[in-house]
Amino acid sequence: MASKKPSKSAPRATKPRPATVTRITPAMRTVKALRETQAAFLKRLAADGAAPEVGTIVFVHGIGNKPEASILKCQWDTALFGGPMGDRTRMSYWVNRERYPVPEAGSCAGGDTLGEGDGPGIRALGLDAEEPAPITRDQQKSLDALEKRLAAHLARGGAGPGAKALPLPEGLRRWTTKLLTRIFLKDVRDFLYVPAERARMEASVTERLAGVGGPTIVIGHSQGSMVAFEVLRKLKKAECDVKLFVTIGSPLGLQEVQDELKKGGKLAVPECVDRWLNVAERLDPVALDAKLANDFAKNAAGIVVEDVSGLQINPDWKSNPHSGTGYLRIAQVREAVRDAAGAAFGNVVGRSIVMKDLVGDLENGSSADRHATLIQLTAGDGSKEGELSIEDRRTAVKGRIEALLKGAGAPLEAARIQDMRRFLSADLTRREIEQLRALSGDLKIERVWRNAVKRALLHQSSATIQARPANLGYDALGKGIGWAVLDTGISAAHPHFAARKSVVAQWDCTKGGPPVRLDPGKKGFDDLDGNGHGTHVAATIAGGMSVKRSADSDEVLVLNGMAPEAKLYGFKVLKDNGNGEDAFIIKALDTVAETNEKAGQLVIHGVNLSLGGAFDPSVFGCGHTPLCQELRRLWQQGVVVVLAAGNEGYAVIETEEGAVPANMDLSIGDPANLEEAIAVGSIHKTNPHTYGVSYFSSRGPTADGRMKPDLVAPGEKILSAKHVWGAKGTTARDLYVEMSGTSMAAPHVSGLLAAFLSARREFSGYPDRVKAILLAHCTDLARDPYIQGRGKPNLVKMLMNT
Repeated sequence: MASKKPSKSAPRATKPRPATVTRITPAMRTVKALRETQAAFLKRLAADGAAPEVGTIVFVHGIGNKPEASILKCQWDTALFGGPMGDRTRMSYWVNRERYPVPEAGSCAGGDTLGEGDGPGIRALGLDAEEPAPITRDQQKSLDALEKRLAAHLARGGAGPGAKALPLPEGLRRWTTKLLTRIFLKDVRDFLYVPAERARMEASVTERLAGVGGPTIVIGHSQGSMVAFEVLRKLKKAECDVKLFVTIGSPLGLQEVQDELKKGGKLAVPECVDRWLNVAERLDPVALDAKLANDFAKNAAGIVVEDVSGLQINPDWKSNPHSGTGYLRIAQVREAVRDAAGAAFGNVVGRSIVMKDLVGDLENGSSADRHATLIQLTAGDGSKEGELSIEDRRTAVKGRIEALLKGAGAPLEAARIQDMRRFLSADLTRREIEQLRALSGDLKIERVWRNAVKRALLHQSSATIQARPANLGYDALGKGIGWAVLDTGISAAHPHFAARKSVVAQWDCTKGGPPVRLDPGKKGFDDLDGNGHGTHVAATIAGGMSVKRSADSDEVLVLNGMAPEAKLYGFKVLKDNGNGEDAFIIKALDTVAETNEKAGQLVIHGVNLSLGGAFDPSVFGCGHTPLCQELRRLWQQGVVVVLAAGNEGYAVIETEEGAVPANMDLSIGDPANLEEAIAVGSIHKTNPHTYGVSYFSSRGPTADGRMKPDLVAPGEKILSAKHVWGAKGTTARDLYVEMSGTSMAAPHVSGLLAAFLSARREFSGYPDRVKAILLAHCTDLARDPYIQGRGKPNLVKMLMNT
């Protein structure tokens, strides 16, 4: 039977319509971040009644290979402002690393070059060997025509009256012409005709704008001006407030470029731009059409392009008329930036939120990389009306980080958040750090530091500093004194500690979250040290035993720490590989302070840190890093702080004549440059007057001109406890090991001071007086005071004269 056709009016069966699913893309998250940070900024302005100020400049570089991003940014900073600008500028970096696998060599003092190579240099840059993405015949035809026009322009020296050719020999001028046009055409081809490459370039700009959170300046050089324009034309004023858009050496006037850009809409000044300055050198072939005002319409606010063009206005015109750093040195560019940003913006020592060394990491990393940061909260205890407590500020910052992670679709564990009293550490992406910077006023963030990496740097040496005679003659054994060892942990079960139960408690600070306390008998207490450094250091301070030298010897050695009866508190702040973070150390220092506060008296009288790291005085003042700030607070609580000076006193320097060994002044690291601490260098353990200061011991002065180290102590071939020993180990050879370094020198002084305080209790809680007594009674070794400090300590003299 034939089926009956349904009438037009009959109801038809319909399939249920699937639910609409919106996939959140990275680009959508970036635009959302733009809106959020800009909205927060406007809200704060409304509340404060303040006028908006430019807080950030975004650079967008041009064609060809470039140095790594941090160096390129520094070159642009230096060209525009005279020096590095830290977090106030950022570079949108879009170099095609498939085309240019190795970054161009360069330094902050350098500038734009045309690249180096043999002969014409094209082969060296890899341009001829490249297999480009396919494009249409018409597109290739357009590029070929453009290449001829650009080459002809450069060969004749620009257009108009007074035009001159480049002042180069004809062969070199032809090479320069070919190289510059070929580099440009490769990159412009990608932007105009390869969608994936265009999207990558645009994403580099959008991502750097996302965390600005206020008025900004955008400077685009060469093709970077095309990329920047294409991004800005899509943004509303509420998403991005650009006080000044500067295009230098821009190809936006080229007809072939405009034909493609018109496919995305009318060519006009972007809505979010308050002023557009276009600067072009007439010898620059990339800026073939130097004027844009006649091609780009005014925006709704009536803003038009201001053109500045002329012959030989780029200071680098003789060698590279397209030089970006040359354009940035032009007076009109500098004046426009100063007018938009304000005179104070260009101060190269101006205040930064994100510290310079971390800024370098952000520039060189990808947008997905996570960076270990240390977030310092502004001072304030909530006692003033309307003031947030430090706990509330920490909660607010943590909440914001969690929101950023959620918005990026990242798990909370990815940030590895750790709480401290006045700091918060977290592993954050570039965008997350920049958004925290934009909201630093609301969140009460003082600074964002790099969570810097720190690293680990007997019986004969005790006599050298007169510890053994003082133990015997003055009963200065360390009894009743507690000393914290911030290191790799302590192997508390070692016989050196076991007899006197020297180790009271330990904390593992290398895990996420608060320090994990380990008491005697608890799993992990006996074998917390998986490296050996911390056990060696601790045994130099306290504990001791009598032991045969070796299995085939009847000689008995008394191997005591400097203060045998002192109690030790172990803090594992360095992992078993010998490396740690500032956050681990600050968590330990917080615990020391809390332990003393809860007891209402000093339970831990001193701390020993035989660790350290590199120090960059251009990032922060000597003794003012986050770690130094917390050590200073502990000192002010009454706790003595003893630090290893560092092992950077010797280096091998590469010169044109080859490797040259050298002793290095100004090699005191962090935190040894802290004034409110005792920094210890190293000397020979038995013959310090003969051999003097150890060749490896770091030398002063500090970068701000203070004398360091404060003194020196035995640090060469020091015999102290092993962290791992055989079950049948009964001899010194089994149980002890020699190590060298200022890491070994510092615990000599810690133990000496523990012994001193046990015999002279009235000085407990007065570290300044203790330091003064220590240094006043040192024995001069007749070496340079910036190398030996006051000399080697003498515990007997300290006790005799007090």
